[in-house]
Amino acid sequence: MKAIYWTIAAASFACAELVHAGINDPEVIIYRGAGVVDTGGGDFSGNATAFHCTNFSGVNENIRFVLRNSNGGLLANTAFTVPHLNTGTVVTKQTGLFAHNSNLNTGVVQQGTVAIAATSINVTCTAMLVQASTNNPEGIRLHMTRFNPIPATQE
Repeated sequence: MKAIYWTIAAASFACAELVHAGINDPEVIIYRGAGVVDTGGGDFSGNATAFHCTNFSGVNENIRFVLRNSNGGLLANTAFTVPHLNTGTVVTKQTGLFAHNSNLNTGVVQQGTVAIAATSINVTCTAMLVQASTNNPEGIRLHMTRFNPIPATQE
């Protein structure tokens, strides 16, 4: 009798469709980071912060960036859709180094913070401070804390 139950259970798992998140699912915070900087002065001048997020969920996902200044004041809150296996880039102002999906136009930011949310945990992100006026890949990597980790992974 147990064999019949196990056979039925195995058959139901075999017929189950893989469930993917998507742009209509609720957003969950996946990263928080500190040290966001923008020295102001307009596009292609001074220093800026760039964020890069890659979606590997299998479907389109929304990714949201919320930036705050050192006293918690809201500077930017924007989201955009990133297709599967694509990388979306957000900058605090235009830089010579990175093409971007969104320019947050934050103005001056010192000791700012970022919260990154997405409609899937199957998104990975990095952040760095760069010189906005150059296309040389030199900068400072920002450490971000991962929330809602991907099971069986380590970041």
